[in-house]
Amino acid sequence: MSFKLTFVVLGAAASIAPSLARAGASLYVDDASVTPRGHCQVESWVRGYAPGNEFAGVPACNIRGTEFGLGVNTFSHLARGPIVNLGVKRAFRDADTQRWGIAASIGASWNNAHGQFNGWNANMPVSIALDGDHHTLVHANLGWSKPRHARGRLTRGIGVEQRLDAHWTLLGEAYADHATIAQIGLRRAIGDNASLDLLGGRQSGATPSSWLTLGFNIVLAN
Repeated sequence: MSFKLTFVVLGAAASIAPSLARAGASLYVDDASVTPRGHCQVESWVRGYAPGNEFAGVPACNIRGTEFGLGVNTFSHLARGPIVNLGVKRAFRDADTQRWGIAASIGASWNNAHGQFNGWNANMPVSIALDGDHHTLVHANLGWSKPRHARGRLTRGIGVEQRLDAHWTLLGEAYADHATIAQIGLRRAIGDNASLDLLGGRQSGATPSSWLTLGFNIVLAN
């Protein structure tokens, strides 16, 4: 069985017990791009914070123009997970080749530790290039999140990517749903198809916390 077919089978099985999909891997604000058509990618990260750590991997494939993602988040604090994430995303205007792009995504989550559906979310990311070479990108998100045992709430965020040179990009973002989250960090390109992210973040609100994230992203060739 090919990798793509295996992925579709896994995605169909996970849809019985879906989970809240994340946006943008180790970033909370998503962009309007999708995995290149006919390709797959893997986004992964380790996040260290008190009182524990988070480990996540999200493989995704673009099948006929639609990106399907199936990820797992595990925690050193076992009562929180593992959580299975299923997401679907479609770009309506290509942000990689145009000065601006727009996409839509929907996701759901399943908490395996508690054996229950966590909730679902929908999001519309817009990406705008402030220059013709795409050295400066702004991403804006507007969406809706519906946890299992809580009222639905509006989600919104804004992120910036500033390319510093051929290898380094500065990242910054602010995101809000039930709390406000801010992150800043750097991305290091590794060849044409992989990158490393190092981010520092903080959540304000009723339960403030801080963390450090190391992420690795790779696009897989056909």
